[in-house]
Amino acid sequence: MRAALSRAVPFVALLAAAVPATAAAAPADEPAERTLERGDDVRAQQDLGMRPSDAPGGETPLPGAQPVPAADDGVDAGTYPVDGPHHYGDGFRDRGGSHQGQDVMAPCGTPLRAVRDATVRRVASEAAAGRYIVLHDGASGEDYVYMHMSAVDVATGDRVADGEKVGEVGRTGDATACHLHVEEWTAPGWYDGGHAKDPVPFLRSLAAS
Repeated sequence: MRAALSRAVPFVALLAAAVPATAAAAPADEPAERTLERGDDVRAQQDLGMRPSDAPGGETPLPGAQPVPAADDGVDAGTYPVDGPHHYGDGFRDRGGSHQGQDVMAPCGTPLRAVRDATVRRVASEAAAGRYIVLHDGASGEDYVYMHMSAVDVATGDRVADGEKVGEVGRTGDATACHLHVEEWTAPGWYDGGHAKDPVPFLRSLAAS
């Protein structure tokens, strides 16, 4: 009898140890990894037009994304850059990791607003970026870059107020549809010692404010 029990106890312990591993399934509300589409599929979706929603700022949230509240750090909440219906296109590090910002799809001509009180660090045109501006936030040292603009209402050296119109959404440069490509760079700024970071948390905080 004792020999039978001694053989049964390790088996029961082994069975009990296996139960937690089986039960440790991923939470049902855990967001699935987003499948990224590329090339012609993305362009076709971008050309379909706007998908405004009831979310703050008119944006269509990314699958599984949670709202990000505005930071309570004494800094003004700021203004969402696209003043009209919009949705998100290609995101940070898409296209094989080379995409350094977030595409915000909106009709050409939609007003673009300064996200913060800022100084216009640069206004230029390039083959890929099209017409673009770099806004420098002196309080944080960060830069915000707007690309593919159809119109630019500011000049290098201008001081702009939070919410001031700085231009319009376009499809200049290497763009297949009307949209704003926006980048957020840490201090000391855009190609000046800073680095690009995912702007979506910042954009969502602006939309929620």
